[in-house]
Amino acid sequence: MTHKIVIILLILALPLAAHAQTDYTIPKKHRVIQEKSPQSRTVPLGGKVSDITFTTLQNKIHTLSSLVQQGPVVFVFLSTECPVAQRYAMRLKRMHTEFADKHVTFVGVYSNENDSVEDVKAYLAKAEYLFPIVKDKDGSLARHIGATMTPQAHLIDTSGVLRYRGSIDDNRYETRIKHHYLKDALVAIVSGKPVPVEETAAFGCTVHLPDLPTEKQITYSEHIAPILQKNCQTCHHQNGIAPFTFTDYDDVKVHAAKIAEQTQKRLMPPWNPVYGYVKFKNERYLSDTHISMILQWVKSGTPAGPQVNDKPEAESSQTWKLGKPDIMTKIAIKLDKRSYNPDNIQTINIQNDFPKNMYIRAIDYQIENKKSVHGIIAKHDLSTSSQTTVSPDGRLVNKLNWTKPTIMDDNTLSVWTPSTTPFLSPQGTGFLLPQGAGLTLLLSYNPIENSDTINMRIGMYFSNAPKPAKVRLATLSTNSNQKIDMLSYQFKSDVYVFGVFPLMSPNSEDMRIIAKTPTGEEVKMLWIKSSDIIWNEIYHYHAPIYIPIGSRLEFDVVDNSENQSNPKAHNQKDKKAVCQFYYVLASEYVPD
Repeated sequence: MTHKIVIILLILALPLAAHAQTDYTIPKKHRVIQEKSPQSRTVPLGGKVSDITFTTLQNKIHTLSSLVQQGPVVFVFLSTECPVAQRYAMRLKRMHTEFADKHVTFVGVYSNENDSVEDVKAYLAKAEYLFPIVKDKDGSLARHIGATMTPQAHLIDTSGVLRYRGSIDDNRYETRIKHHYLKDALVAIVSGKPVPVEETAAFGCTVHLPDLPTEKQITYSEHIAPILQKNCQTCHHQNGIAPFTFTDYDDVKVHAAKIAEQTQKRLMPPWNPVYGYVKFKNERYLSDTHISMILQWVKSGTPAGPQVNDKPEAESSQTWKLGKPDIMTKIAIKLDKRSYNPDNIQTINIQNDFPKNMYIRAIDYQIENKKSVHGIIAKHDLSTSSQTTVSPDGRLVNKLNWTKPTIMDDNTLSVWTPSTTPFLSPQGTGFLLPQGAGLTLLLSYNPIENSDTINMRIGMYFSNAPKPAKVRLATLSTNSNQKIDMLSYQFKSDVYVFGVFPLMSPNSEDMRIIAKTPTGEEVKMLWIKSSDIIWNEIYHYHAPIYIPIGSRLEFDVVDNSENQSNPKAHNQKDKKAVCQFYYVLASEYVPD
């Protein structure tokens, strides 16, 4: 009887709600409030949900971008007072348990203004939810996603796209359920299939959000400095590879207009792959909100705000990003005076003293002055060399020489650029360094006016698996200078592809690559748009991509000379593009 009274009061209170009365109805089936239209007012179905940060009742800070890297995310909006939302406690707990091993994250959100933190905690003591709970005090999370009802589910896939919005199922009485909308959507998403029903009208109680606060002025210390610290200062600091620093207000104010321009065009921070085409690890990407804040700050005159210590902690020359290497070698390198020439690469030959084949997972470098070095490519060399070399145990005698190497071939082990985390092959895999094969480092450095000597430490990480899966390379190229013509590559076995290294020059043609399976399916592998800024690095796929036997990697390039929306096959050799994919045989390796 009490629940019926509450429902009647909620219905009577509807005209006082922030939502227009015409947006809701009371159907005979549910006999409670239901949306007339399921369409989201904030994020359209199939649209990307921009990043947002929120804190749980356990004081754990999460970002949407970090959660979707682990798997799909379900935001369920709830209420301590809504009797319909209360009926779903057991169903949500069962669903959370069922999909836990599928890496699905459930987040319960209480956004109603009249749900205090104490009210929510008291209710949770009875509901016993095991997934994270958020008290959305200012309603920002509900507004960001577009929540209007309780209970209401919003399912976001691993690319950050909204795939389902609406009711959890079709009846608040569990014995009368005919359609399990949210569960069916989750099963489809984790299976890689289309969601059968993508949007439904939620029923239950309306969400009552607190009034929006008066718009606050965006200042450097409160808003802009944290964005730059996280996304820019790894390169823009003293001795960093960037041409100027962003370590205090005066630095940033001088370049404010340029920062706004570069971020609006998404040229900075440097991230070449088209966002959302394929999911990669450690993506460097500013949210739409951050880009808008930077622009608004510049337009308002770059106000400084309260004083803040915005200088980044200096990166120690003794710190290895992947932890202590298995083997470390120190060498001194003399850099000769020169202007930039991409064909001139200094080589360092390292002798292999290992008594057996070794499998390298990663190679990292520590360099005193990162501004000097543009990049390092490590390769193994089976040919004997009469040069004095460096042994991996640290016996340091080295001779440097100039050469014009073939950059992309089948003995490339690693690619390194300053301020990026080294490429680490998956656990149980490694790049084969055959017994007796030398290790050659191809070091490209920036123009310098005078000769200089830099000290470098080389750290190598090896696979400790009894029988490591060999990392193999699939190369696509139209670069006649490299004496190879590989417009497609066919896999002779079932494989898992886990990384890709495109080698591009400024103003290159757009590079789009797909894998075509024998059944005609097209698997997205890479898309990089043409740019005057190219940041060469290996990109790690968010999860290894399974490619069946007989599939072909093929170029599919957007021609900039015509309509950019029309992709066409890359069949002209003068359009130079080189791309290398890292893979292992499915018979030797199964992802976790």
